[in-house]
This record gives sequence, structure tokens and C-alpha cells, in this order.
Amino acid sequence: MPQHTTHCSAPTEFLDRSRPRLRRPARARGLPLGAFALLLLSPLAQAQEALRYDRDIRPLLADRCFRCHGPDAAARKADLRLDLSEDASAQRQGRPAIKPGEPDQSELWHRITTDDPDDAMPPAHSGRPPLSPEEQDRIRRWIETGAVYEPHWSFVPPERPALPASRDSAWGRSQIDAFVLDELEQRGLQPNPTATPEVLVRRLYLALTGLPPTPDETSAFTADPSPAAYDLLVDRLLGEEPYRTRHAEHMSRPWLDAARYADTCGIHMDAGRQIWPWRDWVLRAYRDNRPFDQFVTEQIAGDLLPDATIDQRVASGFNRNHVTTDEGGAISEEYLVEYAVDRTATTGAVFLGLTLGCARCHEHKYDPISQDEFYSFYAYFNSIEEPGLYSQQGNPNRAFEPFLAVPNAEQVVARQALAADLQAVQDEMATPPPSEAAEQQTFIGDTRASAEVHWAESTPIAAESAGGATMSILDDGSVKASGANPAKDTHQIRLATQDTDLRLLCLEAMPDPDHAHGRVGRAPNGNAVLASVEVTAISTADPTQQQKVDLIWAWAS
Repeated sequence: MPQHTTHCSAPTEFLDRSRPRLRRPARARGLPLGAFALLLLSPLAQAQEALRYDRDIRPLLADRCFRCHGPDAAARKADLRLDLSEDASAQRQGRPAIKPGEPDQSELWHRITTDDPDDAMPPAHSGRPPLSPEEQDRIRRWIETGAVYEPHWSFVPPERPALPASRDSAWGRSQIDAFVLDELEQRGLQPNPTATPEVLVRRLYLALTGLPPTPDETSAFTADPSPAAYDLLVDRLLGEEPYRTRHAEHMSRPWLDAARYADTCGIHMDAGRQIWPWRDWVLRAYRDNRPFDQFVTEQIAGDLLPDATIDQRVASGFNRNHVTTDEGGAISEEYLVEYAVDRTATTGAVFLGLTLGCARCHEHKYDPISQDEFYSFYAYFNSIEEPGLYSQQGNPNRAFEPFLAVPNAEQVVARQALAADLQAVQDEMATPPPSEAAEQQTFIGDTRASAEVHWAESTPIAAESAGGATMSILDDGSVKASGANPAKDTHQIRLATQDTDLRLLCLEAMPDPDHAHGRVGRAPNGNAVLASVEVTAISTADPTQQQKVDLIWAWAS
């Protein structure tokens, strides 16, 4: 049965009068935030208003005709498309499929009403039932009124409808009531008597929080005779804690379902994953009544906004809710395709109201989407760096898997304080003491005045690596590192000398033919970086006597 959808700004349970309950569809993929009511119109009710292609005609053609006369070129018969006005009304041999204003001169009308099994549409072998007399009449009246096509509903900006004129303008509390009453009057129905306070408060709590009221909450409402009691309770449930958060949790569930949210990866072991910060972002958006255009923008591309905040980047986790796998026998490239297809199809269903996924394998049979258009959209979602096989660990491999650290409010403050402390230390280290320049010039002058610099005789007696490298003391007194090669390491070298009153330390990095390009470091490019040097003097007579040596300045050649 064709359907007419009325979008509401609040759940229908807010109304203070009882009436036949309105049912919502089992799955509402693609519908935005907010509640809605679905009113089923009888043929009589439809006859009293103008026919609309998108509501009354497209469902019939999609069910009976588009499989053979729709967007899919591979399945198209007789080179006829009925989903496009220009194709359906084009002149053909004999007569056009649809001649606006003239159903008797339209081949479509002849084919859906003929008794000739060779001409009848849909054909018997299609498995689709013939159109009922009421459906045939609908097609005829549509052609008579000009056979006006409409774009797919998801491409048409919504418009605020005019309020219907009701014979009982005193009934109802809101503009939504006016539409409900208009439908009841068209059906010859009258509203039920006003519901009891106990029923109203239960409906309200269930509609806004998903939970029934407690006995005390019910008693508090029923004991308040004020005409404003209901409105005040609505404001309280929408604006006060804990009801405000409960309302957000209740209303956000359909969105989390549409966005395929889960705290597990979905395939193979179905291990856990830490994507709940995105869920919390959605809850906050509902709780704080974030504007829908901002909500949509940040969900789709919050990470691409200029100077995106962590909050905006978290919002784009909508695109990261797809399932992942770590199965050893899986092919990485295959799952990279699956991930991009999932993002493409989900975005199409949620934000465009289209089943884009069908066009993955063929021209879409029912929606105006070609296979080329699907893969153009797919290319956008196939442009990120991610593995086909995930590690399925609590903390992902940050080198390969998309990862974002999301500190809480306390951690943000602590990190800011640590960053300030670190900057202060770095500034202090980068600022020479006032006396350093004079001391350096004095030292250089004294050194130049002396005949030569006398280097003390020293012998390396021990060498250790904190990172596990093998430290070997060679015959020429040099020390060579080999074996384990961590990215960062601390080397401790002990030199023995009988000289005293030492003033200089010389560290020479020596090239080695075993290193890349015969350079001084063991990195793949032969580089080595010296971060810092510390010196401690230990007495040879009494090793318990130790003193840290402060280094005043340094230079490198």
C-alpha cells in the first residue's frame, strides 16, 4: 500500500489526546534526526488529493516495470526506460509508452490493461502480479493529469507544508495535531477522549527517555492540577539531568544502528575495539541539540575541516564503524575493497536515502545510480591508508592502522601542564648563562696561548649498552657497537687514566666499512645522532668517591 510520510518536530506521544497508535517502520535508514509518524492512506483518501509520482506512481513502476525498463542497461528490454520522462514519452514505432494527457494513446496503458497474454505487462513469466484495478486507475489518472515525473525524494529539499484547515480547530495542542486531525477527518474518524494523566505521563517518559516513570514521578505529575504541568514536564525531561542524557541515549539509538556502530570488529574473532568515543560524541550531539547541518558535516568529514579539533576528528569516526578482520587466510586487498564499499553504501543509505550498494555489481535497477557513479563515489572512500587485515589489539598498531588519541578533560589539562614544563626546560637549555661567552673566550685564548693541548693517556676498560647492543673494545682503543640496533640507545663507556685536573673531553665518531656507505652510524643510511653527553669522575683509589662533572659548553666539527 502506498505511504505518505509526515515529518514531526516531536514524537506523537507528546499530544494530550488519545488516538489510534501510529507505527514507525522497522528500519528507517537514511532518515535524519527527529521522530516521525507514518500514516497509511486508503485509496479513498488518496482520491481526494492530487496524485504524486514519487509517492503514488514510482512504487508501482519500480515493482512491476523497472526490472526490464529501468536504469539497468544490461537487463533493459525493447530499449525502453520508464524511469525517465524523456525516454518514456519519446516517439516510438506505433505510439509512445506514455503520452501525457492521453492514456488511450499510451502504450503503457494498453499493456497494463490488455487481456492478450502476449502483450500484457508485467508478463506472466516475470513473477510479478498484474496491477489491480485501483492501481490501474491510479496510472490512468496520473497520465491524464500530465504524467509529471518527480526527482527521487532524497534529491528534493524538504518544504514546510501549509497547515490543513480542520473543522475542529479547538482540538490539539500543536501544529502536528492539525495534520493528525486532518487525516482522521478524511477517514471519517473522531479523536478518542483525552487520556488519563497516568497514561499521558507514561507515554511521555517512554517517548523521551525510553523508560517508564517511577511511581513517585507518576504521582508527582498526577498530583499537579496545573494546565502547564505537561509542558513543564516536557521541558524538564528535555533539559534537566539525568533525563536529558537518557533522552539522548534513547533518541540516538536509531542513528547508531544506521551508522553500524559496535564496540567489536565484526569479523573472525569479533574482538573488541575502542571506538566508543565516537558513540559518546553522538550522545553529546543529541543531548546538546547540535544543529543538524553541523552534525552531518562533522560526521562525514570532520577530520577534513580546516584546523579540525579532536572533537571534529572524532565525529568523522562515522566512516570508521565498518567491520574489520584479522583472519590469517584473508586477502588484504579483498578486504580493503570491502571496507571502501561499506563506507560508500552506508553513506548513500544514511545521507542520500539510496541503496547505492546495488550498483556495485550492475547498473541500479530501481534507483538512478549507474555503476560508474558508484565507483566514482567509491574512489573517494578508497583514498585512506589502512590495512586490509587489522591487528585486533586493544591499542592498534599506530604505524599502519588509523589511530587517534582522545584524552579526556583531565588529561588535556595534565598534558598542557607537561607541555608547558617541557617548553620551559627546553628554553632554559637553549639559553646560555650570561657568563658562558666570556668563559669560552677566556678558555680559547688560554688554549691558543699554550704550546699545545695535552691529551691525557686513557684506556677504555668497560663499555655497556642499555638497549642490548654488543659493545666491543678494539685493539686501537676504540669501541664498536654491533648486534642489536635499537632506534635509541644509551652507551656507557668507562675510561681509566692517572691524569688529574682534566678540562676537555673529545668523542670521535669513526667511519666503519661495515656501515652503510662506510659512514659512522648503523642506520640504513649510515646516520648517527648524538643527543647528549654526561661525565662522572670516579676515584681510582676509592671507587665509592664519585662526582658528576658539569659541562659548560661544547662544539662539533
